[in-house]
Amino acid sequence: MGSGLVMIAHNSPWITEEDIFSVERTLRTGWVAPGPEVKILEGNFKNFYGGGHATALSSGTASLFLALRALGARQGVEVALPTYACSALLNAIHMAGATPKVIDVTPDAFVLDIELLKQKAPNAEIVIAVHTYGAKVDVDGLKNLNLKVIEDCCQSLGGFENNQPLGCEGDISVFSFYATKIITGGHGGLVWSRNSEYIGEIIDYREFDCREKYYPRFNFQLTDIQAAMVNSQFKRLPEILSRRNNIAKLYIDSLPESLSVQSGLVQTGRMAYRFVVKSLERKGRDSLQEHLEKSGISTIVPVSRQELLHNYLGLDCGEFPVAEKLVDTTLSLPIYPAMEEKEIAYICKKLREF
Repeated sequence: MGSGLVMIAHNSPWITEEDIFSVERTLRTGWVAPGPEVKILEGNFKNFYGGGHATALSSGTASLFLALRALGARQGVEVALPTYACSALLNAIHMAGATPKVIDVTPDAFVLDIELLKQKAPNAEIVIAVHTYGAKVDVDGLKNLNLKVIEDCCQSLGGFENNQPLGCEGDISVFSFYATKIITGGHGGLVWSRNSEYIGEIIDYREFDCREKYYPRFNFQLTDIQAAMVNSQFKRLPEILSRRNNIAKLYIDSLPESLSVQSGLVQTGRMAYRFVVKSLERKGRDSLQEHLEKSGISTIVPVSRQELLHNYLGLDCGEFPVAEKLVDTTLSLPIYPAMEEKEIAYICKKLREF
């Protein structure tokens, strides 16, 4: 380690023998299309949220698109969203035919700035509230603006605040089971809501074939193979939360004074999806990345400048100073549960040496 021959990966899925057995067992049943495991997955989320309704889908993007559609996104409807976010949000809004209204984020938590939303998107009807890297958006503050709220929990599943799971406050919550997410089936997504009409409309779209009434739909179904793996990993959510938070605490104790972290990273109940450090200037961030790279530790710039959603849309970058600063000064370190103890200790050592 550190010789450059073996790198500690920035991210890697935590796949156990139980996960493998769950997939193998499903394959042996001969039922690989959506079936019993998908229903179990949906039931797991209903139990996790103490009720409500859930439908499993093929991806997080499909979940966003159908959530938007259920909430009435269409031509002429404005949807507010943070610029410091995945392009899947833009894709889903455009697929729904709505108009994106991109907003800058807060410098401490990297989440949508509600005060700016009031100024920049007064006519928005829907907002996508991304719990960035597990940091919670003020959903109550958004609801007070009479907005329909989609909670994007793709980076926060398993996190809690005030003993309530993140995702229970908005109109609809969406989740992703992509390979790099908190739990994974390789691909996959899910929508949860207390509103049965929203979920009913999404299910009607998902069940694209053999319908009494025709309108254009698309196949967004999840296989039982994927659902089986997600179900197996879902059982470990408390362990995943504890593991990620423990790693974060060790890293924070090892950070030099020149570096800081996203706010609330080790607060009780927080799902530390990313461990993102901040330097004052780009030079410090780049020096840290070079130092860790030479030590055999893979890191990533979590969002690059070109990926900022306002830049994709060709908007004035001067209107988004916080996000523009974040892409220059942030670096994401490995924090996945599959890491070995010796790898964690080694990263801590290299942080102290910086």
